[in-house]
Amino acid sequence: MTSFGNLFDMKRSHTVFLASLILALAGLRGAAAADFPPITPEERALTSVPGEPNAPAVVLYRKGEFLLAGYGTQRGGNASLLRVQVRMKILTEAGKSSGEVVISHSHARRLHGFQARTVLPDGRVVPVPPDAQFVRKTSRTHKTFTTAVAFPAVQAGAILDYQYELGFDSIFYLEPWYFSDELPVRYSEVVFKTPADLALQAWNRALVGVKVEQSQSASGYVTRAWAENLPPVPDDPYGPPFRDLAAQMLLLPTARSSNGHEPLFESWKTTCELLGQVYDDVRKHDGGVAEKAREIAGTGSPRDKALAVYRFVRDQIEDDVYIGVITDSSSTLAKTLSQRKASRAERALLLEAMLRAVGFSPRLVWAADRDRETIDPQLANPNWFDTVLVRIELDGQPVYLDPSDRSLGFGRLRAGHEGTTAILFDTRDPQTITLPETPYYKSVRRAEIDLTLGPDGRLAGTGTLRLSGQQIARTADWLVEEANAADAWKKWLDKRFPGFQVTAVRTVQSIEDGTATVTWTLAQRPEEVLGDEASVVPSAPVGPQKQPFLQPASDRRSGVIFGELYRDEVELKLHWPEGWTLESKPQERNLTAKIVSLSSRVEADPAARTLVYKRRFDVSQRQIGTSQEYESVRNLFAEVEKNDAQKLVLVRR
Repeated sequence: MTSFGNLFDMKRSHTVFLASLILALAGLRGAAAADFPPITPEERALTSVPGEPNAPAVVLYRKGEFLLAGYGTQRGGNASLLRVQVRMKILTEAGKSSGEVVISHSHARRLHGFQARTVLPDGRVVPVPPDAQFVRKTSRTHKTFTTAVAFPAVQAGAILDYQYELGFDSIFYLEPWYFSDELPVRYSEVVFKTPADLALQAWNRALVGVKVEQSQSASGYVTRAWAENLPPVPDDPYGPPFRDLAAQMLLLPTARSSNGHEPLFESWKTTCELLGQVYDDVRKHDGGVAEKAREIAGTGSPRDKALAVYRFVRDQIEDDVYIGVITDSSSTLAKTLSQRKASRAERALLLEAMLRAVGFSPRLVWAADRDRETIDPQLANPNWFDTVLVRIELDGQPVYLDPSDRSLGFGRLRAGHEGTTAILFDTRDPQTITLPETPYYKSVRRAEIDLTLGPDGRLAGTGTLRLSGQQIARTADWLVEEANAADAWKKWLDKRFPGFQVTAVRTVQSIEDGTATVTWTLAQRPEEVLGDEASVVPSAPVGPQKQPFLQPASDRRSGVIFGELYRDEVELKLHWPEGWTLESKPQERNLTAKIVSLSSRVEADPAARTLVYKRRFDVSQRQIGTSQEYESVRNLFAEVEKNDAQKLVLVRR
């Protein structure tokens, strides 16, 4: 079996994308000490970036060299090496926040020869000292760490240099090289050096302005790609993720011919075959998993059995925070069951085995969060995916289970997975599928507020907030940690009812139903009571909605993708005593802009001294397709902002 792993889980800190490697280093020495390239007069003189006058910093260059699968060595083999050099310049005070490098590593992911320095505007050189590094453990099971390296003496005009080598005992590089950055990039280059017996598929995204040249050497092939003067990747509100917008290139190994034709990532079938061998190794050592599953499932209906097993894996197996579809080489079902801690893939394999033991025919599904990136199904790269789901059939319908998130009820998916392209894992006939999506009208956040104006002019009353569907995901952490839920909600409500005291906050949740209810009491703060006038913003607490699309279509650099489809509702009931009258009320609205809509109305009964205000806001589709649609939605949000800012005002006669 070919040894391989999820080679890169790129982490970015402002201007740097450093690799997270999965396989152990074998026989590679640390990077030899080397001087940094001399700083040019042009680099010293640069004070701003043409076309990007407000850029806080700039990547002067980023260069990478990959020596894959023993390239240039007599013995060949799987050992690979990545060399990286980066130089950036701080242009303004705001750019000082870019002076930190974040690296993911482990006992099996070795960083070698990291060197860094700060070059001050006057030419003085300040090397990065060893004690500038901070190490934090991120996964005890997989022994992974995060190291942050802070550059010293960072100031406007300073140039930051760093270089390093990464060695790994694998032929696989599953992440693309990113030419782009959140900052402008003056020059970026990558050189792939590959042996003659390794076939690769070239893949790119957004390769505007990137040049590629290929040549053959005595050791194999050399592919060089470079780009100049790349603009920063936009970070617009509701914009696509960085990985969807960045100029990038990947060479994916598809076959090896050193020992005959050995297929690798040629297709989804061969990709599933490769990972299927790893999964089978995990399944071989079941350690009483089947017996445990039958004990947990009991003798109920098929749904009851599946629910019991799902709850066990979801609630009793701790999340290892290690994402992806590839498991640790030492992982087994017995180990997962005994240690009660596992990665997403390992938890899914345990759930699969337990469901099979109680009579189901489960299927694994590879899922990708849209907030991470949009997959290209034409490229059979397992690193697209961050989660392994388990699919079963119940009452003739597919049910997708995600045991990696304790806030997810049976058959519910993360918001980022809903409606995305996924792979139904199969070593013989894998299929590309679309995951189900919760309709917007089933993801509801409904607030019911009942306020009464006292004779002294003080407003007081009660509130109830009901959440369902993907609205739960917005506050999932609060709800799972029930002990802290009331405090978290109180802080949320305090911000949305300024001028009021919020007390007696209570929460009731049902993870399996995907619902939650929050109740509270509220009263105007004494110092806010005027005596002869009282006002309230009736859109609270789901409003007031602010305009997120400040740019006109002509200035926007990216499209629009809403993370969730949802409905927000508020119903305010207002009562006032004799001697008071309603001076002003919000205008009623009924607006639609294809994917978003707003409606509000007021029902007042002066004789009964009561009023009911109702507001509903819907986001019913995810994407805005054209500039005309964008302007329409932008205009509607502007009207929503105006609508939500209106007040109900009562005055004493």
